Amino acid sequence: MKHIHTILVIFAVLTGALPAADLPRFAVISDIHIENKVGEWAKVKVPRALKNLLSKTPTVDAVFVVGDLTQSAKPEEFDRVAAMFADKTLVPEGIRPYFLLGNHDTGSGGKAIPLFSEKLKQPIHQYIEIKGYPFITVSMNDNNWKNPNSYTEESQLFLKEKLADAAAKYAGKPVFVFIHVPPKDTCYGSVRWGIEKFKGILNQYPQAVVFSGHSHLPVGDPRSIHQDKFTAINDGSTTYSGVEEYEKLTIGIHPENNEKVTEGLILTVLDSGSVDIERWDTCRNEKILPNWTLAAPHDGSQFHYKNRNGLPAPAFAEDAKIAVKRTGEKEVAVTFPQAADNEVVHNYLVEVVKDGKTAASNRTFSQFYLNSDMPKTLTVKFKDLPAALPYQISVRAVDSFGNQSEPISAAGL
Repeated sequence: MKHIHTILVIFAVLTGALPAADLPRFAVISDIHIENKVGEWAKVKVPRALKNLLSKTPTVDAVFVVGDLTQSAKPEEFDRVAAMFADKTLVPEGIRPYFLLGNHDTGSGGKAIPLFSEKLKQPIHQYIEIKGYPFITVSMNDNNWKNPNSYTEESQLFLKEKLADAAAKYAGKPVFVFIHVPPKDTCYGSVRWGIEKFKGILNQYPQAVVFSGHSHLPVGDPRSIHQDKFTAINDGSTTYSGVEEYEKLTIGIHPENNEKVTEGLILTVLDSGSVDIERWDTCRNEKILPNWTLAAPHDGSQFHYKNRNGLPAPAFAEDAKIAVKRTGEKEVAVTFPQAADNEVVHNYLVEVVKDGKTAASNRTFSQFYLNSDMPKTLTVKFKDLPAALPYQISVRAVDSFGNQSEPISAAGL
């Protein structure tokens, strides 16, 4: 059996299904917000995330931290970042960290920017090579991310020149780009939190693979990867999570247990030229499936994550039932099981229907970002329900693309 395993591994390497030692493998995280005090605090979450992500084998060559290194851009916060990433129990020998500035790191009007290079010993923009592949980082210049000058003309020129150079020098290869704020209307989070600033440049390069954070939205959502003119990837957060505002979830943009969510990515360039992307829950040390694949050639002809609709729609199990419990004269608690989807169920639309009209509704988040800790059932409470009977309660599961399941229903009490 041991010989068979060895033969299979050799075959996998030769066919490009496994990484070769001379090809890059790297991790991506963002929004570590040193000194953030939500939940267990960043001083607990970030070291745990680094240990879980950087202990994987094969060992990564580098870890890219895509902005919002600090909470308030104070000198002592940059010192803590430097010390944490110099700690070999967290970032093992041979793994190089690369940083860039997010809006939390610049200080008002960019006053804290000199601290970045002083404390972290890196230029604010970088163009580097790792094992024959190009990497570009671009920093912010202002703490107001909506400010048109949060990325200066100089930063745009840097990206434009380096992308042109990389396209010529590394023909046929992906070009990995790291910016804190996502290009607008691309990956998950960019509708609300994105900017148009770099899209005109990036649209010219289908080989560009752009990583961003800023939104804190979970990488488990399939919209976290987007392909059109280029590839855009949301890399999540290492402090707390949230959901998009435009979903109008009843609980708001920070649903239950969002402080227990930290995430990251590991990317591996395969011998075939394709790129494998692992998504990791760095709080629970669990892989978020499925892996994504950026298929070669990187010319836009193999954009498998373009124009997706999320179908088929979610579905409840055949025996799924709603439990309704009266908790007051006009109050009930509605409990129902989670549905299943080909990717994730994002939320549930729970409605109280009387005389064919919706008398009350609630849209509750599935908490898919908890992975193995995701609750098997959810409970929604309604107050001030119509006193007159009868009424029905229905529940529909909704995926990330808005597809709805057939409802399950129960009579009201």
